[in-house]
Amino acid sequence: MKMNETPKQQMLELVCFMLTSACNLVSDPKSYGPFRLIDAVSRLIDILSENQMSSPELGKIRERIETEKLKVIEEEDQASSVLNDLVLYTVKLMEGQD
Repeated sequence: MKMNETPKQQMLELVCFMLTSACNLVSDPKSYGPFRLIDAVSRLIDILSENQMSSPELGKIRERIETEKLKVIEEEDQASSVLNDLVLYTVKLMEGQD
């Protein structure tokens, strides 16, 4: 994210990233889809954080994504496991919100 961008500019940039990703996925390798989606989640959490709308739980999810996301492309045989672990981690954090 660029400094001094308004939330509206940040969201438009994310929307553009997601739409461009969708266009590129028509011809990109299969593993790029999950990578681009979790990268979009990470970017969304960045936007929320920069606009004081995040939470420690979202920060933990982003940290986990940043630690694991390259495995989705580089270790295709482990991609499903990495993604499932991220989902379970997120659910666990959500359950702690009650």
